[in-house]
Amino acid sequence: MRFIHISDVHLDTAFAGRPDALRKRLRHASLEALERCVATALDEEVDALLIAGDLFDGPYLSFETERFLLRQLRRLTGEGIQVVYATGNHDPGSGHRATGLDWPGGVTVIAREDPVTVPVHGRTGELAGHVTGAGHATTHETGDLSRRLGPAANARVPQVALLHTQVSTAAARQAHHAYAPSTLERLRTAGFHYWALGHVHLRQELSGDPPVHYCGNLQGRSPRETGPKGGLLVDLGDPARPHVEFREFAPVRWEKLAVATVADASTLDEVAGEAVRAWEEARAADPGSDGTEWMVALELVGPSPIWRQLREPRELETVEDEVAARLDVVGAEVRARVHPGVRPDEHLERRDVLGATLRLCRAVAAGGEVPPIAETDLAGFDPERDATVDDYLRRLLAGGEEEILERMLERKGAGE
Repeated sequence: MRFIHISDVHLDTAFAGRPDALRKRLRHASLEALERCVATALDEEVDALLIAGDLFDGPYLSFETERFLLRQLRRLTGEGIQVVYATGNHDPGSGHRATGLDWPGGVTVIAREDPVTVPVHGRTGELAGHVTGAGHATTHETGDLSRRLGPAANARVPQVALLHTQVSTAAARQAHHAYAPSTLERLRTAGFHYWALGHVHLRQELSGDPPVHYCGNLQGRSPRETGPKGGLLVDLGDPARPHVEFREFAPVRWEKLAVATVADASTLDEVAGEAVRAWEEARAADPGSDGTEWMVALELVGPSPIWRQLREPRELETVEDEVAARLDVVGAEVRARVHPGVRPDEHLERRDVLGATLRLCRAVAAGGEVPPIAETDLAGFDPERDATVDDYLRRLLAGGEEEILERMLERKGAGE
């Protein structure tokens, strides 16, 4: 059995807070990625396309997306390629508009936690394998759906499991809610020849024997989702020797760059010049694929003579426009973690309010104990940028010591 494994397409993501032209480009990027996936499935003459949840981002479904999706699926089923789609937490079976679509014949939607086994047939009609999956019925599935799945009895063809889950040991799992939690031990001993997983957006192999894979999301959506994105082409013609190959489908890639060389930059031209140098170094190491478009998330970090100016939103908008134009990218998002050019280490041992404040900042930034804080209590918390509250606090306090030091020393000098 040959198939393509994708997940977390998140069609109709809103991309709120971004300019209209950029939102439109990013929304269409997901459609283009899916179209590239379908073209590859046809070229490779696979038996099936497996979608491991979160095909949609939420209950809203535009007419444009509805029409596009159904047309793409009909291209597959018209050539005898089956589609098996198990729902996730963003597109659960209960109450999601997509479950009421007029799905083409040859498409199986698994929208509940009860397991469904789908026979997959090859181009000549022979049985190529079975896909067994379970879907999320609600947006907050807390049960271990993997325990419901088992291979077809007495089958002599490859057995594949399809599930949207958070495996307890997966890398980058902290960036996602622990929905349908599972363990790698359970997956490895369940009897399947391959696990096609979704939910965690970082592509990774959790096990090679048997293969347990997150394919990652189809198209990056934020600065936290860098690198090439796409799906996995899987060949289980010989289940004892599985072949898994990554295929890039995303037309737009995110690049996250930290520019720590602005200590001598005091003009827009100089700041943008440092961004260009960092970009050129990154592209020399990773030029990307032919035709790749880029979204750049730039962080200006470290001491700067114009640190106050670089923290002004209107000024950063100008920096974003200048950087995007010089790099010829889809868009640029610039954040500044700059601070005055002072040295907190020289004042850490002071036995006054300034010393105590600096020591407290350093302790919190290093992961020290802080009062429990909910995400909803933090006006500046951005889940696209900050995976956890701890990440938010560390980002917030970056450069804080220097700013506190300068302000308190300024006030002391003014009063003397």
